Amino acid sequence: MTIDFRQLNKHSESETLELKESFDSKALETIGAFANAGGGTILVGVSDDGNVRGITLGHNSLEEWAQRMPSKIQPRFLPSVIKQEFEGKTVVSIIVLQSDSLLCVDGRYFKRVGRTNQIMSPEETKQRLLIAGNTSWDKGIEPNATLSDLDEHAVDQFIGSLNASGRRPVPIGEDPYLALEKMGLLRDKKPTKAAILLLGNEPGRFYASAFVKAGRFKSPTKIVDDKEFSGTLFQQIDKAISWFSEKLEVKYIFGKNGGSKQGNLAEREEEWQYPFAAIREGVVNAICHRDYQSLAATNLRLYDGRLEIWNPGTLPPGLKADDLLQDHSSHAPNRLIAEALYNTGLIERWGSGTQRIAQALDEQDLPPPLFDVSLANNFKLTMFASGPSANKLRHANLNERQIKAIQKLYTSINTINSSEYQMLFGASKATATRDLSDLVSKGILAKEGKGVSTFYHFADQAKDYGK
Repeated sequence: MTIDFRQLNKHSESETLELKESFDSKALETIGAFANAGGGTILVGVSDDGNVRGITLGHNSLEEWAQRMPSKIQPRFLPSVIKQEFEGKTVVSIIVLQSDSLLCVDGRYFKRVGRTNQIMSPEETKQRLLIAGNTSWDKGIEPNATLSDLDEHAVDQFIGSLNASGRRPVPIGEDPYLALEKMGLLRDKKPTKAAILLLGNEPGRFYASAFVKAGRFKSPTKIVDDKEFSGTLFQQIDKAISWFSEKLEVKYIFGKNGGSKQGNLAEREEEWQYPFAAIREGVVNAICHRDYQSLAATNLRLYDGRLEIWNPGTLPPGLKADDLLQDHSSHAPNRLIAEALYNTGLIERWGSGTQRIAQALDEQDLPPPLFDVSLANNFKLTMFASGPSANKLRHANLNERQIKAIQKLYTSINTINSSEYQMLFGASKATATRDLSDLVSKGILAKEGKGVSTFYHFADQAKDYGK
């Protein structure tokens, strides 16, 4: 990562950049947080406001830093340490790469969230250690269960779904429980945790929070409808999607795309408030990837202008929220559950669900989804009922960088500056200036401040841009 010291300001710190005036215990925590995420750079000798103050180094200072790191960070981890000069002042860059192992600093596990370091919850730490060990919680045998705790009807339906999808067919006449054993859902004739959740008589008896809570909200504190969906994971998915079909607004469009294939312009088509394909993906992904060790349930929150899915759990190491809108690797925290949902056709290729959500929203001229992992051991998906879709913004002759910036301002941030724009899109200073000035000239953004304190936000007349 190349740093232009002249461009640093109070907004420069990010998920991958930390400014420190000295090398202290907080710097060690940042090393751990960066290593447990996707990596990052610490600039020692630069104040929080971006001013290069420099640092005085003794003859053995860097060696002493190198000795402190392994004494505080476990397992042993050493980042690259590079001394630089800027306008006669010394700055030390500590370049941290992502670690293959989960690192702890003074016995605590940190992660990077935005511009801050946060201590991981015990639940998240357990999940991350399982991922690092190439295993998953749901593969473990449920010690308090026997085969009698599985629902025979649910098992038969599961086998039927496997054969219908064709992804993992079970030979005619094969003992269903032998098939479950081959899939890893039974071990030594005992059900795994995945088997209880997928096929159990009463999964909630073993995992009290394994249910879905749905609510229609008028405000964060005013709930006008409240439901809970329990049963097997397959049943929870069906009940949740059925609830949405009852609560969502629907409009009828006549002659859409020229009418039917027969040319009947009066033929009507239904368009739901949110595309059902996106809702289905959101619900299935939540139930598939949630942390079942958490005491929190999956939450579906339907507001007037947005839909939120709150789910206990977090992203795997090295994966950021913004990565979910593009091709990315998948590390399913519940591998047996993910395999079962894939083999029954409920999910497609691992890691592609978030992109399909974005695609379905875009096809209905809605903004992209917002993924938020800022709260401890919580993943939140938000869909918006209106706003600037990529298609609408392209009609305003905006380039792809500008489109993404407008959507980000609409869904997740209030302001943006040149440095942030450059970092978001890998753009040069000249390109950022040109793009942002164009948005101001078109009346979409307003500019405030001077010099490095300049920032941009929606102009008053454009606050509801794209609605």
